[in-house]
Amino acid sequence: MRTLALLLVLAAPAYADLYRWVDADSGSVKFSNLPPADPRLGAELLPYRGAPKPAAASSSSLVALEMRWRALVVQRAARSPQDVARDRGVLRQELETGALVEHLRAR
Repeated sequence: MRTLALLLVLAAPAYADLYRWVDADSGSVKFSNLPPADPRLGAELLPYRGAPKPAAASSSSLVALEMRWRALVVQRAARSPQDVARDRGVLRQELETGALVEHLRAR
């Protein structure tokens, strides 16, 4: 177990060279982590740019999402158990008859 933990701590991120060239026979673009055997093909070594960084969400979209979430929580809290049971029954009936599928297809 300690060996596994040590390996995880010391493990470096995976990195490999990427080569691109055009195959002379087929004309298709080839990619590989190894250069082609024929150096006349003119393989290009593609630079490693790292993992893409996720786009940061704007604060206004987060505020809007939080407001929508709070409204849904209030709406769900105001429903009675009878309303929930009735909605489940309607949904079950629509699923059994296929009416829900037809409704969604009509959209």
